Order: sequence, then structure tokens, then C-alpha cells
Amino acid sequence: MLALIYFIILGGIAVGSALCVLLSRHPLYGAISLVVTMVSLAGIYGLLGSPFIGVVQIMVYAGAIIMLLTFVIMVLNGARDSRTPMFDRVSLFVFPAILILAALLAFALLSSGISFDPSAAKVSVELTSKNLFNVNSDGPGYYLLFEGIGLLLLSAMVAAVLMAKKNLSSKNLENNEEEI
Repeated sequence: MLALIYFIILGGIAVGSALCVLLSRHPLYGAISLVVTMVSLAGIYGLLGSPFIGVVQIMVYAGAIIMLLTFVIMVLNGARDSRTPMFDRVSLFVFPAILILAALLAFALLSSGISFDPSAAKVSVELTSKNLFNVNSDGPGYYLLFEGIGLLLLSAMVAAVLMAKKNLSSKNLENNEEEI
């Protein structure tokens, strides 16, 4: 019953913050809403009995990709934003959602008896690395996913740099035309 309540709370937060991504006017608030969505999805993965996928969800999506997205937003914005609103309608959902996620995390950590067994971690890391990076012909081929994601991130960074360069060169042309 408690898992159902957690699922409903985390599902509501995920759907609400996903709507905030679509409805936010400021791109940085959209990125923050996307982080909340990814963290709540990681909580749902934990409820489903997949803590590894939940941790990977937080590390990869909520960490690395959101950092890249924020960097692209900052580069492309070019300091044109002279006034960033402190609060808007999206903030009314995102801030309570973050507080609820933090309270759920604190409750889960305090109520569970967490014990660390170093030998179990070593075995699970070895098993995970053997499965993920098995390059034999009979292997699952997960290493191809890592290669594909790396190429995707590289192409996104190249596209961001090209877009920023194009934006800067058009501003230089406008400044040169004004001087003439």
C-alpha cells in the first residue's frame, strides 16, 4: 500500500514537472523541471525494484545531459536576458515537487536499515561490467549503446557550437552594417 502511495506521488510529480517543461517560458526553468522529472522517474524505477536503473537515470540524465543542456542554453542565450523572473507559474509546482522528493528521500533513507557489504559491491560491479562491455559475438551488445550515446552527445555539442557561432557571426555583421 505504501508503494502505491509513493508511486502516485512520484507519478504526479513526473507528469506535473513534464508539463512544466512544456509550459515554462524561460529555458532554464524548463531544464530544472526536466531534472525534477528525471529524479521522480528514478524514484519510480526504485519502486519497481531496479535501483541500478534509477541510479543510472540520475547520473546520466539528471546529471550529465541536463548539465549539457544548461550549458547550451547559457551559450545560445548570449546574455541577452536582462531580466530573469524570480518566480512564475512553473515555480509554483517545481519548488514543492523538489521539497516532496527530498522528504520522500529522507524518509526512505531514515526508515531503511542501510548496510554496506564491500564484497557484494565488488561482485556486482564485476558482473555488471562483464555484461555491459562484453564485445564477443555472443554478448548482448550493450557497448554499442554507449558508443551511440557518445556520438549523439558529440553531435549535439557540435551543433550547439555551430549555432552559437552562426549567432555570433550574424551579430558581427549587424554591428559592421551599423558602423557603415
